[in-house]
Parts: sequence; C-alpha cells; structure tokens
Amino acid sequence: MDYAFEFIINNGGIDTEEDYPFNARDRRCDQYKKNAKVVTIDGYEDVPQNNEKVLQTAVANQVVSVAIEGGGRGFQFYDSVKSYPDHCS
Repeated sequence: MDYAFEFIINNGGIDTEEDYPFNARDRRCDQYKKNAKVVTIDGYEDVPQNNEKVLQTAVANQVVSVAIEGGGRGFQFYDSVKSYPDHCS
C-alpha cells in the first residue's frame, strides 16, 4: 500500500471513480481529464506486523488501512469464512 500512498501524496490527491473511471488496460494517464481531487493525505506510517498495541493506538488516532498478503497457499485454496494455517486452531 505504500506505493499507493506515495502516489496520492505526489499526485496531490485522487479523483472519484466517476471523474476518472478505472479502465483495465495498460495506458498513460489522461492529463487533460478533469482534475477534481476529492481525497488527499499528507503522510502515512506502517504499523509493525503482529503489534496489537501499536495498532490500537493508530486506530484510536486516525484512519487505518489494512491489507493482507494473499499470495500464500493458505489463501490460494481459501474455501470458507475462517481460514487458518494447518498449525493454528
């Protein structure tokens, strides 16, 4: 997510999907499209993995974005609401 946050900062914000709809093709950005930034950020911090105290502090003080790593075998073969690695219960 760091790359996305860096883009938002360097771009001065992001537009709405309505103003700049997603198009699943490789191409250059249209610099002449309406420039209606609706969301900006001025910084971000990464919370250390498995550090619940730091996460609680972050949630109490600002908006938090969360991501999961979906490339592992456990995620590739996901088939239910709860997914645990074999060594967890």
